[in-house]
Amino acid sequence: MRVTFVYPDYFETMEIHTEAQGRVYLGIGYLSAFLKRGGHNVELIHLIEPFERRELVDVISRSNPDLVAFSATTLQFGKIQDIAALVKKELGVPTICGGVHPTTAPEEAIAEPAIDYICVGEGEEAFLDLCNALEAGETVNGIAGIWGKSPDGTVWRNPVRPLIEDLDTLPFPDRSIFDREKFARNQKNRLTMMASRGCPFNCSYCCNHLQRSIYPNGSKYVRFRSPGNVVAEIEAARSDFPGIEQVRFDDDILTLDRKWFREFAALYREKVGLPFICNARVDLLNEEMVELLASAGCSAIAMGVESGNTWLRKNVLERNMDDDKIYRAFELCHANGVPTVALNMTGFPHETLAMALDTVKMNARIEPGLAQVTALCPFPNTRIHKVCSDGGMIGDATPDTLFSGRSELKLDKMAREQVNMICENFTLLRVWYSKLSRLPRPLAKPSEKGLDWFLGSRLVPSRIRDRVLKNGRYGLDWKYFIGVDY
Repeated sequence: MRVTFVYPDYFETMEIHTEAQGRVYLGIGYLSAFLKRGGHNVELIHLIEPFERRELVDVISRSNPDLVAFSATTLQFGKIQDIAALVKKELGVPTICGGVHPTTAPEEAIAEPAIDYICVGEGEEAFLDLCNALEAGETVNGIAGIWGKSPDGTVWRNPVRPLIEDLDTLPFPDRSIFDREKFARNQKNRLTMMASRGCPFNCSYCCNHLQRSIYPNGSKYVRFRSPGNVVAEIEAARSDFPGIEQVRFDDDILTLDRKWFREFAALYREKVGLPFICNARVDLLNEEMVELLASAGCSAIAMGVESGNTWLRKNVLERNMDDDKIYRAFELCHANGVPTVALNMTGFPHETLAMALDTVKMNARIEPGLAQVTALCPFPNTRIHKVCSDGGMIGDATPDTLFSGRSELKLDKMAREQVNMICENFTLLRVWYSKLSRLPRPLAKPSEKGLDWFLGSRLVPSRIRDRVLKNGRYGLDWKYFIGVDY
């Protein structure tokens, strides 16, 4: 059977209009490898810029697909709706959509008229069973993990199949379907990896707590591949794609299992030896883990601060970690020479401007090499989405990227303009508060309060505040924006 994936890999939101991502998407890579192992043919149409409709139809048509497939996050789903509608109108080919959005919001996904099937949950086995049945002309409405529509439009639904517990049984993701010439500059010599699947924590804004709840074996949601299997994939990829200079692990928490990481770090250092990027959680880092990261060649570690306000972090975000844990994790990384990235958010329900400034001030103190900030986009059916929905805070639009620098919510405690101000000026304000904290003690606190007043007082005309902030941004050293390659 001929399966054509269409993957829209670009932004069209506000200031970052049409900015191409240009990177490997491992979800499609795993599906392609699994389907090819099952005897099917797979092609990928990797869109890194907005498409001309006739041209896209011609490209898809030339692949002569029996099935057109999409993998969607919530942020991508709008584009996929448009492309699927085009496919149905011009080609009449069956379509399927899998990924996070159909898994967490299946009723919304299957309601799209141009989508014939959705995959709910992990897709490798379900998608292969669907392709086998379609190719054989067999009935498909009993395949676990697949929802679809009867000829009269009636939706049929099947239960989610169990998680694949042994990830070593999966083939390595198929990177051959990606054209490396389409990659962003910092992706051309980078290898993207996943050593695990899942996260055990219950952050209210993240879809992990929701995904974990749908599986019959949800207690096995967090799974790690064997260290040897991970290193074997890296070695195979380096053989297939010479010139790889860096590895990026997209696992939620690479250091989650300390016993596993001890073994992996030693093997990686011995067999691979390339600098690598990873994600970690501050309350799971200790001196031993940071030393292992440093000795194995970690060139950047990203950790979620999210909010610098303790009450908001615990009661709204459900991240039960104390400020001291955050400070300690960044101190350990600095002491061991591991570059850091702080991941921050703002625009939460019940968040005030003072709380948002707590996040800025925490970043001024922890001094990450790079500080990222996003405005909250509450994903469907997550706990924070319910808080926003019950409070009438859901906006009229969904951005196609988390990095638009704009909030679409109607928040209860912060004006949308205040959220946007924090996003746009986060790095500048971090630098300013850091400099103020270094003043002599009698001056530091009053100066900080003065900046708080300037940013929040209605007595300051917005045009003056905007002009001062704009001039400040233009005067910043570029090192604050490109200090860490993440």
